[in-house]
Parts: sequence; C-alpha cells; structure tokens
Amino acid sequence: MLTLAWKILVCEVLLALNRARGHWHELMTFMPPVVRRIRCARRMESLAGRLASMRRKIAAFEVSLTAGAFKEAVDADFTIRDMLKGLKEDIRHIRCEMAAVPMSSRTGFCGERLGAAIAQLHAVAEETYAAADRLLWEIGEHDLKYIS
Repeated sequence: MLTLAWKILVCEVLLALNRARGHWHELMTFMPPVVRRIRCARRMESLAGRLASMRRKIAAFEVSLTAGAFKEAVDADFTIRDMLKGLKEDIRHIRCEMAAVPMSSRTGFCGERLGAAIAQLHAVAEETYAAADRLLWEIGEHDLKYIS
C-alpha cells in the first residue's frame, strides 16, 4: 500500500515538472531574488567558460594560419568569416545585456557572486571579441594572396 502511494506521488511530481517545463520563465518571477541571482551567476559563469573555449579554438586556428600551415585559400566561400562576424555580433549583444543589469542586484547577499560573474564574462567576452576580430583580419590577408 505504501509503495503504491509513493509511485502515485512520484508520478504527480513528474507530471507537475513536465507541465512547468515550458513555463520556467514565468516561475522565475515567483522565486526569491537570491535564487534568481545565483541562477543568473551560474549561467554567466557557464557562458564565460564556453566563450573561453571558443577563444582558445580561435587562437589555435590563428597560430596555424600565421605559421603557414595552409597553402591555399582558407575561406574562399566566406563561411568562416560569416561565423566569426556572427560570433562578434552575439558577443556584442551579450555585453549590452550585461550592461543592463542594475547595480543594486550586484550587491548584497549573493550579489557579489553575480558581480564577479559579470566581470569574468565581460573580460572573457572582450578577449574573445578581439581574437575573432584578429582572426578575421588574418584570414582576409591570407586569402588575398590566393583569391586575387
């Protein structure tokens, strides 16, 4: 009898979670500010890690390009340059969103973590943007020799 009650309870909880999955943004408004700050800080820290990984890949590609590893045009169809331009636009958008975070949410309990996450993401985004810009220039200079 008790196991049946547990099964019913677990099923009801799972159904409630499935129903709430599409309405997560609406549920966030009911969460306390501390929880929202922690969640936002964790997501920013995760994004900073992904951007740092992208910067390392861009730097590795730039090193191989400047070392002369490619003997033909790298980006004759402009797909890599379009992706880099898209990345730069996304970074620009992220930095605008970070600037819109009010200063009052960066202070207080768990606000320091959010402020640190914003500072870390800002630094990583700036470095990644500069690396993407440098790689765009390097690809343009490299392909100019082979396309003209």
